[in-house]
Amino acid sequence: MTELKTPYLDVRGVGKRFGAFWALKDVSLRIEAGEFLCFLGPSGCGKTTLLRIIAGLEQQDGGQILQKGRDISGLPSSQRDFGIVFQSYALFPNLNVKDNVGYGLKGKGLARSAVAERVNGLLELVGLAQSGAQYPAQLSGGMQQRVALARALATSPSLLLLDEPLSALDARVRAHLRTELRQLHQRLGVTTIMVTHDQEEALSLADRIVVMNHGVIEQVGTPQTIYQQPCSAFVADFVGKTNPLRARLSGPGRANWHGLELACEHMPHMAHDTDVTLAVRPEDIVLHHEAEHGNDNNNGHNQHPPQASNRLGATVQHLEFLGPFCRISMHLPQNGQTLVADVPTAQALQMGLAAQRRLTIDLPARHIRVYGAHARAN
Repeated sequence: MTELKTPYLDVRGVGKRFGAFWALKDVSLRIEAGEFLCFLGPSGCGKTTLLRIIAGLEQQDGGQILQKGRDISGLPSSQRDFGIVFQSYALFPNLNVKDNVGYGLKGKGLARSAVAERVNGLLELVGLAQSGAQYPAQLSGGMQQRVALARALATSPSLLLLDEPLSALDARVRAHLRTELRQLHQRLGVTTIMVTHDQEEALSLADRIVVMNHGVIEQVGTPQTIYQQPCSAFVADFVGKTNPLRARLSGPGRANWHGLELACEHMPHMAHDTDVTLAVRPEDIVLHHEAEHGNDNNNGHNQHPPQASNRLGATVQHLEFLGPFCRISMHLPQNGQTLVADVPTAQALQMGLAAQRRLTIDLPARHIRVYGAHARAN
């Protein structure tokens, strides 16, 4: 039997309670050296609490934290090998950029020239080589966050912790720093954990995403796995956008959605007549001109098994222009339900989509995932 390799960080059964409220419930996680990991979830899910416990800024009520096999659960934060960057920058306003970055090197026994060399190298790394003499108040938000990042890296920590470091910035700066942060991680290879509630941030930055909800981990996986194979209805709805459809299993590979029989490929092992939630992403719905395809959809009254295309008729209710794509809200006259589809803007223009336009749509069976109320799908 192959022995498991010791991870860089091993979180074992960690729990944290605030009064009667359990912020974390028996959380376990293995983090490999050099990984970029994102804790992703809604406000109050426990992601920041877990980060603070790893940093030693909060004390867990149960469980262990092991770093390279060494139990650091009881160590104060000053004895843990990490650098941390907060959302609020937390720079010293009375110190210039160079002194802010070099602050953590004080008392390390380094020669002044060595400190200066380290600080200058870090400012070069984060693109602030010409800003060393400036003070935080003279810098933009993005520049201040670069200073905070350089300061966190000054002591050469083996673990970098980022607590929503980009959320206070405007969208354009946030997107730019996101790219820089990923490139910086690739150059340095330092193990990094980032807390975020921004799905796009997590999908673009992380090697693996840890999706959290109500103090537990819902799913851990690569961005592609999390998005394309969500293991629960919560993950499917939180990461990206989805159409959640309440239905009932009606046979092998089949579900009845308010009278419409739909073929579904990703079926859980559940009994027939079980209430389920179907999830289909807006970009996976295929739109056709009604004239191009006869309305051979299932109207809910015939007994023939559904086809893999799940072809239905629909009427456009309204369109939302979102730049590169349009979000189409559609009414299904067969069962009175509503679906949302995303199509490229060029396609929407080419099809002449407008309110009250009748369409034929496909809900491909391979893109429909099925979730029970308490069970996770395969």
